Amino acid sequence: MNSIASRVTAERLRAFFLYVLFFSIPFSIAGDDFAIIGLYLVTIYLFVRGREKWIHHAMIYGMAVFLAGFVVSSVFSDQTLTSFSYIRNLWRLGLPFLVFLGLKDRDHRPFIMVTLSVSCIVAVYSIVQAFTGIDWLRSSHLDGSNITAGSTWHAVGAFSHHLTYGGVSLILFSLFTPSVFNSSLSTRRRLIYVAGSLLNLAAIILCLGRSIWLGMIAAVGVMVLLQIRIRFLKYLLIFSILGIGIYSQVDSTVKRAFFEETTIGRRINSYTIQANIDRIMMWSAAVDIIADHPILGLGPRRSEIMQPYYDRTAAKYHHKFQHKAHVGVHNIYLQNWIDFGILGLAGYLSWFFILIGGLITTIKRSPAFGNNLEGLATGLVAAFSGILIAGFFENNFRDGEVQTAILTAMGLSLLLIFRKRNAGSKADQPT
Repeated sequence: MNSIASRVTAERLRAFFLYVLFFSIPFSIAGDDFAIIGLYLVTIYLFVRGREKWIHHAMIYGMAVFLAGFVVSSVFSDQTLTSFSYIRNLWRLGLPFLVFLGLKDRDHRPFIMVTLSVSCIVAVYSIVQAFTGIDWLRSSHLDGSNITAGSTWHAVGAFSHHLTYGGVSLILFSLFTPSVFNSSLSTRRRLIYVAGSLLNLAAIILCLGRSIWLGMIAAVGVMVLLQIRIRFLKYLLIFSILGIGIYSQVDSTVKRAFFEETTIGRRINSYTIQANIDRIMMWSAAVDIIADHPILGLGPRRSEIMQPYYDRTAAKYHHKFQHKAHVGVHNIYLQNWIDFGILGLAGYLSWFFILIGGLITTIKRSPAFGNNLEGLATGLVAAFSGILIAGFFENNFRDGEVQTAILTAMGLSLLLIFRKRNAGSKADQPT
């Protein structure tokens, strides 16, 4: 009796921490970390008591390769202990498995609805924030670093940086949007997803993160490619024709005023080499570092070794960097190569592509938006694709809030893959 009671108590605690996690994803890194620590403790307890079983999935090997890259690069770093201290930034890596184990015997939808609800509230707040600069959570007005030309603010939601908020909103927008077209859901439930999708889209636009915009375009493109029903393509074609028609009828003076006098227009116009020269110079310095250390990289936390490369690049191209080397090279792939070597980069990429491959296999078995599982799988593939594209221009996985959202999405991916696999196994059994 005591054994049953303790298991029930542990499962209730795990459900509580899961709800805290899904509540906090669009809102609070402190809540994220509290929930993750709680999930670790409860899950370890269940393993020790023999009430939980480990899972085997190829993603584990990708994670092992990444960690091997971290260890090897740190060992051969000129400051081994300093590089090894980066381990404190990797403590969340078990989250996909914590989420999977916590949800495998539960309905995942209530947890997603919690995230949707909170993200809608934060998105409304961010819209007000973008137009007024009000930031009730930290001060009376947003920090000056979030002000753009023309006294318009980057929306940051409850976070401290616009790319942090944009990265989380990109993942949530991708997760919610497929359910808008899911005919198996009730009209009321689909309208809720419409609100979640549109409000997070507004947050993406108003965060003014150009890398996030590119990620959003990639995510939408992936949704279209994975959607095999003609009806959705018809909707997309109709909206595209309407958009082109409206744009063609707008006076050229109005168009020019939009691109020259509005913040969003100027940000769109800034997709030029000249406007991004600082980032390009960072990449140039990174390429030089990798050329000198192609296998092992430098090891993490070695910005003082990176700085001379920045200085040489600056002298070579007569460029004055806006950022020092410790900020990172604004490209997660180059940064991982520098920090963890070629092994670490390969391991990092394998997490995403192993899961994307498994999700696509799941989607192919039925129409992408045909039911809850396939709709969510489509959103997850779109989210990963968007984050991968955005990662070319920022160090998004190094951001704790974005990292938590990505790892939680990976846990949901494992859940869908295993559920589909088990459903297929049952269907294959003789009756």
